[in-house]
Amino acid sequence: MAEGIDNAAGEAAAQGVRVGTPDQPLTAGETRRARAAWWVWPAALAVAAVVLFLCYLRLAGTTGANSDGADQALQAWDMLHGNWLLRGWTVGDVSYYTTELPEYIAVEKILGFGPGVMHVAAATTYTLLVLLAGLLAKGRATGKEGVIRALIASGILLAPQLGHGVALQLSQPDHLGTQVPLLAIFLVLDRAPRRWYTPVAIGVMLTWVIIADRVAVLDAALPLAVVCGIRGYRALFRHRRPASTLWFEFWLAAAAIVSYGLSELVVSVIGQMGGYTSLPLPTQQFAGWGDLQHHFAVTVEGFFILYGSFFAGLSPAAAAFAVVHLAGLALALWGVGRAFRRFFSTDELIIPVMATAIVLNLAAYIASVVPVTWFDTREIVAVLPFGAVLAGRLLASTLSGARPWLIPWPVLRPVLAGLLACYAIALGYGVTQPAAHDSEEPVVGWLEAHHLSTGLGTYAESNLITMDSRGGVAVRVVAWQLPRPVPRDYESQASWYDPRLSYANFVIVNGADAKPGRNGVIIPFRDILALAGPPARTYHYKTFTIWVWNHNLLADLGAPPSALPGDVH
Repeated sequence: MAEGIDNAAGEAAAQGVRVGTPDQPLTAGETRRARAAWWVWPAALAVAAVVLFLCYLRLAGTTGANSDGADQALQAWDMLHGNWLLRGWTVGDVSYYTTELPEYIAVEKILGFGPGVMHVAAATTYTLLVLLAGLLAKGRATGKEGVIRALIASGILLAPQLGHGVALQLSQPDHLGTQVPLLAIFLVLDRAPRRWYTPVAIGVMLTWVIIADRVAVLDAALPLAVVCGIRGYRALFRHRRPASTLWFEFWLAAAAIVSYGLSELVVSVIGQMGGYTSLPLPTQQFAGWGDLQHHFAVTVEGFFILYGSFFAGLSPAAAAFAVVHLAGLALALWGVGRAFRRFFSTDELIIPVMATAIVLNLAAYIASVVPVTWFDTREIVAVLPFGAVLAGRLLASTLSGARPWLIPWPVLRPVLAGLLACYAIALGYGVTQPAAHDSEEPVVGWLEAHHLSTGLGTYAESNLITMDSRGGVAVRVVAWQLPRPVPRDYESQASWYDPRLSYANFVIVNGADAKPGRNGVIIPFRDILALAGPPARTYHYKTFTIWVWNHNLLADLGAPPSALPGDVH
């Protein structure tokens, strides 16, 4: 409470409002002004949240809906209707069970199940990320420095780059959504007192996030354990500090380590109770030496995409915005470098933790088998909000003129304001772009008009058509392989393939999925024939081909089911 009063007083004083003392109490007018000053930050945050959400909702619409988001929309809808453990579901190696699925449930509770759910959830996630980054960068700073800190961090995140940037940051549930609760954890670490319950609370929160996404181990748990362990060891053996004075750091390290074990235990208990099944992480963890050069190139490319500074294939206007975004990238790199310079000297623990997290993420990513294309950058999206927070937190005093060898503040202030304005213009430019066309939605009405309610397809269209139709048409994913196609467990529910519960009599493919760069494939006709022989009827509608039989195709599927994410063979 005292800290909150001090912060409020600091904000009031920074805005030119006199702070009362026992000898000189505030007048009635000064009291009203002090209260108004205290409400400036909450009011500004509320207005910013609404404006940013509307912008990001529109920006999310510039990229088409995809099957990854449709998976989580279906799972959330199932949970909302009583299947809280997701019984019968096989999810990927990331479940989003305690992070973005609750968000999807909230959105579907308000809007219902349909194609708009993904964009609303993505806009909500990114709005929270921008605001939390600003709050975390602000820290306990007040007045001009607090504002500059928040604006630097939130400004770097303000305008995702059209195309690849929007696809990584606003198109689906992914590791970026994991950063929202992680920033909340770092806020607790930054603001909470050094009491026994703080490590306990952080351990519980970390457990909650790791249950949903084990990338949180690299993003938060491991960096926290490493930093606290190194700093504690150095203080204990080099500076000869008593172990009793380092209890907080060691408890935090223990909480970070224990959180991983607890999360594994919870996931195991969910499975034993009949809940969802998670796929294991890839068994081959490390790349060969010959792949490292390509992985490094993909990592650099992804880094530039995340910070909005990727230039390939851009229009002149978009290229101009990419040049402006180089300033944000430079500030982030500067902030990370300064964070390591203060690794042992700073009392603000989140500074070395976030810097270490960035390095661990990049090192693990480059050394893994994951980096293949720019889209795999979603595995390291933590480098964006973490770098933005470090830039705001560590560079504000320097940029505001605290160092005489830098450009004077009266000169630098319009430069920074101009950069922020350019970021805002870039966001506005993105908002004005046309909405993307959902290539699967046109066929929904046609299928309903022909009384085709359940069929089979590939991952690219199956769950997406199911979501676009609000469940009116169900298309189930099949692993198309010889000698016979089989059900595909990945991101599916086992009951979908039970011929006693469902009647599937058609197969659908979308010719648009054959275009380069699309996440989809065309089913070879020989695989379709291997399933059930020649179809009774064949239809062509726009880019779609639909084959129809007069019996239940679910009874023709082979076994065992495939748990792999591939579509064909």
